[in-house]
Amino acid sequence: MTNPPPCAWCTRPDPTGGYVCPTCFRPVGEALREMVRLADEPAVNIARQARYGSTNGPRSAEPPIPVDLDASAASWAAAHVVVTWMDHIATTRGVPLPKRDRRPVGPLCAGAAGAVLAGRCGHPSCDAIRHHQREHPVAAAARFVAGQLEWLRHTPDASDAGEELLGAAAAVRRVVENPADRWYAGTCCEPLPDKPGELCTTELYAWPGVTWVRCPGCGTVHQTGPRVRWLLAEARDVRGTATQLATAAARLGRACTAGQLRALAQRGRLLPATVALADGIEGPEEVDRDEWGRARYRFGDVLDVLDQVAEQRRRDELERAQRAAERARKAAEEAAKHQVDVPA
Repeated sequence: MTNPPPCAWCTRPDPTGGYVCPTCFRPVGEALREMVRLADEPAVNIARQARYGSTNGPRSAEPPIPVDLDASAASWAAAHVVVTWMDHIATTRGVPLPKRDRRPVGPLCAGAAGAVLAGRCGHPSCDAIRHHQREHPVAAAARFVAGQLEWLRHTPDASDAGEELLGAAAAVRRVVENPADRWYAGTCCEPLPDKPGELCTTELYAWPGVTWVRCPGCGTVHQTGPRVRWLLAEARDVRGTATQLATAAARLGRACTAGQLRALAQRGRLLPATVALADGIEGPEEVDRDEWGRARYRFGDVLDVLDQVAEQRRRDELERAQRAAERARKAAEEAAKHQVDVPA
């Protein structure tokens, strides 16, 4: 009796004989069903019609392009993955591709003119003609692939297919839930020509990836690079939790996570902020904590330790490159030393 093959993801034996066990492959089906539900949503974000958060902030005088190119590229890539696997399954198994339902055709009823124009005649056939919406092609493809997962799980492509489909579903979810938003670029602070001695107090907001932002109040154009450096200098004394400061650092070009900051704190490289004791009380200063008991850190200390980590990483990479070059040089010398001349 042969042992069942191990699952490619969890390495546990799969008694069903699949390349990936049913437990590991179940999230793929859930992800595809989510894609069916969200298939129409990315178009809203691609056209920049979605609204997130407060709309009371200042607006730039220079509107962005009416299409979110990043959202369009991510949505297209996700759709390409699902459609490619649909074609692969249909070709390999010899099954027909899913057909999109046709819109009901036919004249509307000849009832009262007012009821017909308002769409309230009450006939199911008329309602079907007026309100029918064809299924999105990506939804049809995801539904088809979801129905073929049991067969796909028993093929050598199961692992690659599962990973790609999970990634496609995650990309659609990011487009729908987390579209790119403007970042705060500080106060304008430019002198007002019509009001001597006064500075513009308009708050600036820039789109990710742009190199300049125009003040909607006075029209001054600011470069985003100096604005970022100014914000970093102004925010060094700000205190926050690891999650808050990691998000702020990432928005200002210092990629990190809250887990990395907590790990640096556990190793003693990042010290929490402290609060002074009341007058007349002796002892060490207490750690600054928020209302949930989480330690707060000084943003300047976070930036300093991130710079130290980046510099150490750069030195390590340089040393590895130097050692590799030295090994290559010695190998070349050894090869030249032991080279045997071949007579003509």
